[in-house]
Amino acid sequence: MSKRNEASYERFITGPIPRFDDRNGGFSKLQRGEIIDLDNIVTMQKGAATVIERALSRDPARKGKKGYEQEDYALKQAGRTIDVYVRKNLFSRDSEVDENKVDDSEKATITRKIKRVTGWFGADLVGICEVNPAWVYTHWGDNNAIRSGIAKSGDPIELPSWVKSAIVMVIAMDYQRLRRSPAAEGGTDLAYSKMAFTAASVATYIRSLGYHAIPCGNDMALSIPLAVDAGLGELGRNGVLITRQFGPRVRICKVFTELSLEPDSPVDIGVQHFCERCEICAKSCPGQAIKYGARTDKAWDDSNSMNLLKWPVKSMNCLSYWIKNRADCAVCLRTCPFNKPKGPLHSVVRKTVETTSWFDRFFIKTDKVFKYGKQVLTELQD
Repeated sequence: MSKRNEASYERFITGPIPRFDDRNGGFSKLQRGEIIDLDNIVTMQKGAATVIERALSRDPARKGKKGYEQEDYALKQAGRTIDVYVRKNLFSRDSEVDENKVDDSEKATITRKIKRVTGWFGADLVGICEVNPAWVYTHWGDNNAIRSGIAKSGDPIELPSWVKSAIVMVIAMDYQRLRRSPAAEGGTDLAYSKMAFTAASVATYIRSLGYHAIPCGNDMALSIPLAVDAGLGELGRNGVLITRQFGPRVRICKVFTELSLEPDSPVDIGVQHFCERCEICAKSCPGQAIKYGARTDKAWDDSNSMNLLKWPVKSMNCLSYWIKNRADCAVCLRTCPFNKPKGPLHSVVRKTVETTSWFDRFFIKTDKVFKYGKQVLTELQD
């Protein structure tokens, strides 16, 4: 895994990147009824706080269909328990800080301690970066605001002046559970609760050291570019972070802090040249939301940033399929050739992709032959 002086996306920047307004995100549009007629979902899950929870709840007409049964949705709801609580009570806010500060003048020492503690709290990967203001949302979006308990859609977002660093954490999702997608799988929901526990715990630890800290999930700032800047992976064709260890099978959380920490270097793991040749995610996407062919710096809709050559995702297509499916979808993650469990063979392939593009087409063809991305309706083991 080669380190770089600049993130791999930087060579694709074609102009100033404007800050993104979270009100233009797909989930915010769904919350406002721009993707589905809200009158059509009033009979869905009772007590759901958001439109997305109502729209993706169990359909009684599907009773008996494997992968969409009551037990499957019960697992999803249970997996979100901690996430719901933390978003409403802890995310996006600072809290009381200990009046005594530990010495953070030795950046290398305090950085090692923070990373060690972050892993102990549950992060599978952790990286540090300075905060690029371009990645901070301009305003609260509808979905994140209603879940937060502290904001309204349209409220402006500005990070406090004391913010020096972002601690970016990756939570890996269960490989076997993800193979169920687009059926109800629950692994994504559990990962969100692990994100919530980990980020909130790290923030409490930092405040107990005498320094301010704000834990976040998908709120306040774009997680993927922060993760790229923190050396955790690269942006792929499917619009998500691709890591060396877990491929795209990850969720991201972060903590903004005033601690003086050593930033990590961005990495090159071969994602850019591989995704240029591979279109498996685009071909597999049930909603046809992923772009074929070359990158573009033109946004498909206002849910995409501009002035960056990339493969934009049609969020409206993606979420429209989610609603039709009555469950969230991770087919683009399941079918991605980078999504593999640990093993000697897969380690060799990863290392080869990192160092050369010569074998990309062979690996893509092999992935199809062995049907690694095939849906498998696995159950929890006894």
